[in-house]
Amino acid sequence: MRPLIDTQEFLSLSSFLNYQLSSEPVNWRGILNLMVGNSHTMDKVSEDFLMEALEFLGEAYGNQKRRLGPLAILHPIRASSLLAKAHDKPSTLDLLTALLHDKNEDLTPDRYSPETWLRLEAMYGKLLEKIDSQANWFLNERIAFLAKPTGQKYTEYLGRLLSHAKTTPELAVIKLADRLDNTLDLRVDLQDFTDRSHSFQVIFDILFVNSYNGLHLKQPHPIARKINGAMRLFQLYKNAVFLSMLRDEKVPMGEAAHKLFYSLAVASIREAQTILLHIFAYHLTSPADQRAVLLEAMAYSHDGGFESIRKEGPSVLDGLFRKYFVYDNAEMKKKRLADLYQDKKLMGLAAVSFLIVFASFINSGEYRIKGISAAGIIPQS
Repeated sequence: MRPLIDTQEFLSLSSFLNYQLSSEPVNWRGILNLMVGNSHTMDKVSEDFLMEALEFLGEAYGNQKRRLGPLAILHPIRASSLLAKAHDKPSTLDLLTALLHDKNEDLTPDRYSPETWLRLEAMYGKLLEKIDSQANWFLNERIAFLAKPTGQKYTEYLGRLLSHAKTTPELAVIKLADRLDNTLDLRVDLQDFTDRSHSFQVIFDILFVNSYNGLHLKQPHPIARKINGAMRLFQLYKNAVFLSMLRDEKVPMGEAAHKLFYSLAVASIREAQTILLHIFAYHLTSPADQRAVLLEAMAYSHDGGFESIRKEGPSVLDGLFRKYFVYDNAEMKKKRLADLYQDKKLMGLAAVSFLIVFASFINSGEYRIKGISAAGIIPQS
């Protein structure tokens, strides 16, 4: 199976959308065409619904930006585009849900003046009036389930979402598109020169070629970014938790879900490869040290270490998820990720671990990590 989109295709889509969004007035029809692609045809009523939803998002997001800098509105549009790519014929309701999936989190009254909020509410109400009452109810129900309540643990949020996805599988499909976009979006911030290397060739050379003397790049270390390697590893942790719970909850998986599941696993592998090669090129540069990292992760894998959550033990990988990626509050998250970022060997081990985890998801339709559930990240041994 080929992933739905690769990094360069994703960056091209982002560039084309950004170009359209920067025009005056915004060409919403052009954006809709980019979103659904040439292979999908829709009736005029559906097209009008989606155009109005895009115009609402344009007003609501305005010039708001994501943490990495791109316009915030790009995320729901790209997630909808990924959803459209996964379906032979996506429904209007599915596309509307994907476009509005972050409405309850991003578009809240505290972000606007009272006058602006009333105007946005009127626009949204006008959109809903054009949808029949049943579709209206389904849309708002889906948006509510896709929103993560403030303060709720990630596993609790996913547990609630996936519980409802058993009867409404579209929720899982839209969440997969959301996570895929968030993962691919990490590349917007970092055009690392290690992207150009063949990671598995480097790994092979480290393990088997005595004359290999390391990954040497002419380019200096990239400048510090808002999202560093430890934060990127946290995003991979979220993907691993989601895919594991999706398998564990036995949510019905149609063709679109399978395509997005596979594409998210591949995107996560590529992100882990880039993190690992960056560490090998700039921080852990000795082939002997690199070999030690790879062999340690391999031994841990062969011992079943990635089959279930383990409590802290003799290996630094024991308890990795709980120690560095599970938090009670924002301050704890900041400290744990800062600690991880300072330990480059552990970051290398974590990157290899995620390579193994996501490869396991691809290689086995039964693979999941035991101990991950709505109740939390709970050691099994």
